Amino acid sequence: MRPSNQTKKIIYGLVIVLLFSAMYPYTQWLNRVKTEKDLGEAAIGQIDTGSFMMKLFLLGGFRGIVANYLWIQAEDYKKNHDWDRLKATVDLITKLQPHFLSIWTFQGWNLAYNVSVEWDAPEDKYEWIKQGIKFVQKGVENNQRSPDLIWDTAWFYYHKLGFSDESIILRRLFRDDEDEAFKTYRDPETGQEVVRNDNFQLGYGWFSRAVKLVDEGGTRLGGGTADTIQYVDRSPQRKGRADDIAFRSMPSHAQTHYAAALEKMSMTGIEATFGEVAKNEWAKALKEWVEFGSHMFMSHNEVMRDGKLVRDEVRLDDATVPERYKTLTENGQYWTNRWADQMNYRYWKERCQAEMTPEGVSARQLFYEGTKAYKTGDFALASGKFHDGLAIWNENLKNFPTYREDDLNKKDTGLVVKRYVRVLRQLGEPVPDTMPFKDLLAAAEADNTVDPFDAIEMLGVGGGETTSAPAPTPGRARPRAGAGPGPGGGRGRGQARPVTGPRPS
Repeated sequence: MRPSNQTKKIIYGLVIVLLFSAMYPYTQWLNRVKTEKDLGEAAIGQIDTGSFMMKLFLLGGFRGIVANYLWIQAEDYKKNHDWDRLKATVDLITKLQPHFLSIWTFQGWNLAYNVSVEWDAPEDKYEWIKQGIKFVQKGVENNQRSPDLIWDTAWFYYHKLGFSDESIILRRLFRDDEDEAFKTYRDPETGQEVVRNDNFQLGYGWFSRAVKLVDEGGTRLGGGTADTIQYVDRSPQRKGRADDIAFRSMPSHAQTHYAAALEKMSMTGIEATFGEVAKNEWAKALKEWVEFGSHMFMSHNEVMRDGKLVRDEVRLDDATVPERYKTLTENGQYWTNRWADQMNYRYWKERCQAEMTPEGVSARQLFYEGTKAYKTGDFALASGKFHDGLAIWNENLKNFPTYREDDLNKKDTGLVVKRYVRVLRQLGEPVPDTMPFKDLLAAAEADNTVDPFDAIEMLGVGGGETTSAPAPTPGRARPRAGAGPGPGGGRGRGQARPVTGPRPS
């Protein structure tokens, strides 16, 4: 005798109740084991089990299959510019596999880099960059013992907002953003959360957090897990190991770019900052570089010494201190020189040393004021500013030969020389034979490029104005169909990531 429909409903209802009942103690047990054994981010975690279908997929072992299908759907939505469904699908993938790091990284890049460039208005670009950053930050919340996603978060703040084609506008939008949580980072020294209005400061804070986590034993796969754990979603090797030089150098780069950005109109409508503030930030940048240069790396090769094969300790800062450098072994000198050259360490250290001096800050201020006078036609004022600034800068750089001879510094100083000469011609005055840096004039005259990260150079003395970033609305701005590489797309300087990527298994 076949069971009646009513009997079937009762049976199905009991099965559903049993499934829900089984999930609760399982979840409690799972959380308890995670706490006791510090099982982490790459091995096990709490999945959102609020969906009944999600429970069935997890219990049935179909999580990887469903995630793969959703990944394909996400790619289709991106190609069709269906941004809302793309974001919803990606969110579902992260619920299925929250500890597959490539999901957070790749889709964060998609939002911040590939989706953002499909929009014309900077406000819309900014909103999608912000969504990409927040998406990766959510990944950090799910994977707190892995420095990878922390580093990715820092990179978005630092690079996408700071080096895009429209960075002078994007940085201003970030400054005016009223979302304090988005502008908060954890201070690496005090451990307290601080709010800052500059994206380079956020980059510095998040980069420092990633390096500190590495020093505390955090690993790329998630710290604290035992060797016997069977990983469900092992992350592919994507970034360098804990002692990779480039990974560890990024807090220094972020702080240096923040100090440099202060001394020009690096945001639309925001005047440059000098004086003690600029000196202190350059001093902080020097501190970061010396700390980076003092870190002990180990030489890649082994040499026979006292009957044993050993690796040499390598500190990049030794390359800048002759007394210490002379005490190194031949192999130690080789690796110190090689890595110091690779990271251009001497340049960065000397640049901070030169710029942090009262003379360095004073010269930068005179160059800034002279440029504004030059662009507004006040040639008499510009002449005095350039004359005094070049004289101070010349004396200052005599103490820093590496920085003085660097091509980037020559280009920057040469631009001031070129403008000073043009001012003198406008005033009908001869060019002094004793003018400092006169040898840079020919190259400067042949170079007509402008600094894309200076609002005065791009927009004029007024520097333009902008407003805080509103959320994108379909009726206010439309994405460009078939947008590709080009100045307006923000894909210059190798910014966009591939449009396809690894799928979770």
